[in-house]
Amino acid sequence: MKHIVKHLPHYLSLLGIFVVGFLGFLIFSYDKGFQIAILASIAISYVAWGIIHHHIHKDLYLAVVIEYIAVAILGFVIVFSIVFQG
Repeated sequence: MKHIVKHLPHYLSLLGIFVVGFLGFLIFSYDKGFQIAILASIAISYVAWGIIHHHIHKDLYLAVVIEYIAVAILGFVIVFSIVFQG
């Protein structure tokens, strides 16, 4: 439990990034170009959050950065393909 409480502010900020991004995605559902811009912003914010989080906890390694980038790219490609499907 102590571990969760220690990291709670970090994970709440990550949740905030995703919630604000999701709301923006819904609000601008009529503009696919802007949705892609929001999607790119979420992906970049996710990678930046991961780098900052691991730097603070002194466990930032190249493999961790590559993992965050890979997950962000995968998420971007999946949602991008859904937005432009049909």
